Amino acid sequence: MRYFLRFLLALLMAALLVVTYGSIQAVGNENSQLENVKKMASRKSKRSNQVKQNDLQLKENSLQLKMEWPKIVAISIPENKPGVTAEFSFTVSLTNNTPAPVPLAIDYDALIPEIFGPDGQALHRIEPINRQIGNGEYHGSLVGVRQQISTSMEGRLSWQNNLLQLILHRPTYDESPIDIDKSWSFDTLGSGEYQVRFTYETPTGIIVYTNPFTLFNIKELLDGKEVPLERIEVTGRGQLVTPFANFRLLQPVGLNNSAVEVDGIRFETFIPEQLLTLPHKNDNSYQSVQIGMRITNNTPTPFYFSFYGSFYPELIMPDGQVQRRGYATDWMRGPEESDFLLVTPGKSVTFFPDISLFSTNHSQFSLGVSSGYGGSCSFDQLKPGIYHFRFQYYNTSDTIPKKNLAGESIESLPIEKVWTGWVDTPFVEFRLIEL
Repeated sequence: MRYFLRFLLALLMAALLVVTYGSIQAVGNENSQLENVKKMASRKSKRSNQVKQNDLQLKENSLQLKMEWPKIVAISIPENKPGVTAEFSFTVSLTNNTPAPVPLAIDYDALIPEIFGPDGQALHRIEPINRQIGNGEYHGSLVGVRQQISTSMEGRLSWQNNLLQLILHRPTYDESPIDIDKSWSFDTLGSGEYQVRFTYETPTGIIVYTNPFTLFNIKELLDGKEVPLERIEVTGRGQLVTPFANFRLLQPVGLNNSAVEVDGIRFETFIPEQLLTLPHKNDNSYQSVQIGMRITNNTPTPFYFSFYGSFYPELIMPDGQVQRRGYATDWMRGPEESDFLLVTPGKSVTFFPDISLFSTNHSQFSLGVSSGYGGSCSFDQLKPGIYHFRFQYYNTSDTIPKKNLAGESIESLPIEKVWTGWVDTPFVEFRLIEL
């Protein structure tokens, strides 16, 4: 109850920071127009709204659609084996620069992907069979003035009938199995440089949303009454398009195909001992294991690499399910200059985070990973079997923030020649056994 009250207080504070608006405006770019935007009262409470209508010519840059994407994105091509996949995410954000809040259905089938291959030609795209198009009712979000919302689309690379296929689908609470009928797919991919962009098409019909700028009655919420909904009827079409973003698909190289090389920089998942013994059950025992990433500089230029929050673990379970983890903590130190290591031409550095296998109170096993700066994560409910592990290297920062005694940022210390980008290394197999 204490945390619920805090949530309600935060909701009210956020609402008070937004300027009250009189009407909803149509949105888009200079070449699009939404006609007859009607605000209709549909709240389940006894409140009533006046129906309003606007016919507007949409202004350039009123909404900005972009992808949150590093300059270098390299993804290793998975093995051509049943059940082996490589997964990654596209994140698209939309910023509202109009003078009024805007309802949008960006989380649904209005977001359309396009991918262009190394030859510059658009890849053949298969649309979701159950895609919602035409007139209908869509659940959306209300984006406040100068606010930004983000949505993601999960990508999954796998082999189907000896063809490399990319499936794009919406992440849900239950990721498995993926509903192919609700996914976009592209086939006949291979190694090389690709371009991707997304187009947001405003759906014609009704957008249903919760208005966070309405001050709800706390007593009604505590009594379990339903949150009131509002509806917008939209006729006409509007489009927003992200700029192109690049990504590479790379064939694994090196011993056991455990590495990828990006412009002369080799990233390798490194597991020296691939047969790991589980600790004893029911005695809270644990044992350290060595799983790391090796970075080799095969260029003539020395580069710094960030070892602060730049390695994200992923594990494929024996049943083929992919588990990703981010680091969680109650305390986390900031980046320091010592977190950036110099790798000179022809040299390598191997990073081994603190990783251990341990038993739990429920006679189960977990693999715990420590970031080294306060964060940790774990992969749970492990049992004997074959697993695949990798690290994702992700760093976009080439500066270190400096703070005063009060913890306030006062300047940023730049570090020259820091390698920035996103690299998904190949998965490397290991086996868990019991004594």
